[in-house]
Amino acid sequence: MIADYTEAPVCHIDDLIDGELKEVRVGDTDILLVRADGQYYALHPKCSHYQGPLVKGLLNGHRLVCPWHNACFDVRDGHRLEAPALNGLPTHEVRIEGDQVFVRLTTDKESLENPMSAPDEANPETYVIVGSGGAGAFAAEGMREGGFTGKIVMLTESSEGPYDRPNCSKDYLQGKAPDEWMALRTDEFYKDYGIEVRTGQHATALDPVMKRIELASGETITYDKALLCSGGKPNMLPGVASDLNGVYALRSLHDSHTLRKLGQQGKRVVIIGSSFIGLEGAMSLRKLGSEVDVVGLENTPFEKILGEKIGHVVQGWHEKEGIRFHLGRQVDHLEGDDTVSAVILDNGERLSADFVLLGLGVKPRTDFLKGIALEKDGGVKTDAYLNVADDLYAAGDIAHYPTSSGLQRIEHWKVAGQQGHIAGLNMAGKETPYLLVPFFWSNQQGKRINYIGHATKVDDIIYEGDPEKDDAFLALYVQDGQIKAAAGLKRDQDIIAIRELMQEGRMPSVETVRQGVQWGKVLKID
Repeated sequence: MIADYTEAPVCHIDDLIDGELKEVRVGDTDILLVRADGQYYALHPKCSHYQGPLVKGLLNGHRLVCPWHNACFDVRDGHRLEAPALNGLPTHEVRIEGDQVFVRLTTDKESLENPMSAPDEANPETYVIVGSGGAGAFAAEGMREGGFTGKIVMLTESSEGPYDRPNCSKDYLQGKAPDEWMALRTDEFYKDYGIEVRTGQHATALDPVMKRIELASGETITYDKALLCSGGKPNMLPGVASDLNGVYALRSLHDSHTLRKLGQQGKRVVIIGSSFIGLEGAMSLRKLGSEVDVVGLENTPFEKILGEKIGHVVQGWHEKEGIRFHLGRQVDHLEGDDTVSAVILDNGERLSADFVLLGLGVKPRTDFLKGIALEKDGGVKTDAYLNVADDLYAAGDIAHYPTSSGLQRIEHWKVAGQQGHIAGLNMAGKETPYLLVPFFWSNQQGKRINYIGHATKVDDIIYEGDPEKDDAFLALYVQDGQIKAAAGLKRDQDIIAIRELMQEGRMPSVETVRQGVQWGKVLKID
């Protein structure tokens, strides 16, 4: 009898210890072999987000974390545990015979959806999501994962459904990512799971007492529960009034598409703002052939977040590619008739410009909320379950959520996605607190910097490796006698280990870290 499956021995039973990862091959298929709690598991070896090599990630218990963007999976069933991955990992059958570990291929898929409930027309409840960014997309799926079977309506001002916003300043802006890569899910997916995505919808008022949302079209929608994830509105140039054409923000897919067309014409662009979006935009537009000048208030890019030393290094990467910096400077005014032609700095310097890109951050988009107290920056305060008021939740860029260090509001894609997912679960009745340590990544001239934690001020920085000399380094940020954040280049496993330690409340003391730490070993100590 000929077997209709492919199976092969992949290792000796004692070849791996708990926590080890190894890529093996069964037939023509690469497999990730994992050992956890004395058991072997076999999974698809690439992250379902951007196909990151999971063998270079880290295993903490049953949590498998991707090295690139810290998506997280359960090795026992392959389910996705954390954003930014939407899908889980296919698994394969493992058996032990004698002292050999065998893997049998059971699927040829590269990813799988987490289990979700089907919509039920008999359920009269309606849940409304205001916003279609990462928080909204993950929330809709979280509701179905949590067992909600009623109607889900997603309202978005955009002309598109949920898409991969981080790519708007990177590969998509550079013309390397086609339009079809950008959607997070297909139209058929949302139809199958009863998620009504309504584009071009501007919410003008939300009344939490009446549970009513008014739209610019004049339509009124009532809800049983609602999620606020309306995101951020790009900041304009402070103190400089201008109605000139040719001044852009980079927040949406439409913005990115417009800027890409301009960049491909080799035009002169002045970017105002020297933080992450500003410099990712500078990188991408320069790759398209534009002449790029960057204006920043700080004397060094990222000085307040990453520190002066790393900021200088990153600036050098961009300068090698022909990007010019004008730092410690403010914009005095813009010149032009109908369209901007130059940016005049506070020292009188004139920078010619065919267009201007503002990279000045965002403020919470919450002006449509009625009867809800706002924080000083316009955000909304939630409890640990992301609840704002009765049957009203918030996630993403607008949410101030409680932590051991007080309220935090974080503008990161992974945070938004995971908050949305947990808010969706909670709306479905799961009562899950949001406890995750923030994570974000940035691509600076092809070098990925990963950052975890949150420091409002930096008292000291502990370096492992020298950013000015080494190709790989780790920076640990000290605030009030504790390590509150870390940034790394080519130190992916260490970044994961530190984040897991932070989440478990097991970070070593500053004194211990100064003496030298092997982060993976510290993580494995119970």
